[in-house]
Amino acid sequence: MAEYYIRTPEQDESRGPFDVAKLATLADAGQITENTLYYDETKEEWIPIALNEELKTHVFPEREKLSLKIEDNEDSSENEEAEEEDGINVEDMLKAAEADTKETRHLRQSQKSFERAVALASMTLGLMMLLSAVSFIFPHLAIIQGAVDEQLYSSLPNYPFLLLGVFDLFMAVLLLLSVTDIYPLIRGRSMIGLGFGVYLGWAIGDPQLMLLFGLGGIGVFLATITQKISVMIAAILMGIGCNGILAYLAISGRFDEFYSIVQINLIAQ
Repeated sequence: MAEYYIRTPEQDESRGPFDVAKLATLADAGQITENTLYYDETKEEWIPIALNEELKTHVFPEREKLSLKIEDNEDSSENEEAEEEDGINVEDMLKAAEADTKETRHLRQSQKSFERAVALASMTLGLMMLLSAVSFIFPHLAIIQGAVDEQLYSSLPNYPFLLLGVFDLFMAVLLLLSVTDIYPLIRGRSMIGLGFGVYLGWAIGDPQLMLLFGLGGIGVFLATITQKISVMIAAILMGIGCNGILAYLAISGRFDEFYSIVQINLIAQ
């Protein structure tokens, strides 16, 4: 039987592992909600229970809605007076029965924020990776053209930054097709880009490049893990902004000389 680790959106500390029966017990006790996150080992992400229909069905089975039948005005008045004496309000009961309370509204708002962040992530990450691909591939266009003219295609793998650009382009296509299973690869790629940016900025003697590569890599990384729309917007600004500037610098010829001398003897000519 599958077991799950869980945590709330506001906390980093997790609990578990719990099987489905235990999760259902916690749900009945009000200790977890549909907005509670569980760790998906396949996607390596924390995901709300509400987004997993099968798990949600077992943990939060459908319950019949509370309905009140008012027979006549006299009985209604008597019921209202009794409820007021006991501190019970029919409207509050109906709202509670339909999960329309202050707490659940807050959870729904958090859930909507998470869903908006997820919706933005794939598309914007695809654009970030596309801009990154341009910044690596464009400086190699003359090399690519020469290899095509001389039919020496085997020489192209000897340019590591060209390979990195091709990888980014492939990742961009998958992300624009909403393939989210590659997020772990994107996170690893963002860390490589961060380290490369420091090296390139140091090699050229340009701290501005170090900053652009660094913030661009951080933006990509955050976009793969954040669950809040505010953080996602900040990640988008960093990722698209910095990678866009790098793409512009590449098109302007800023990196031509540097990339042309960086080769490896991967395939002997």
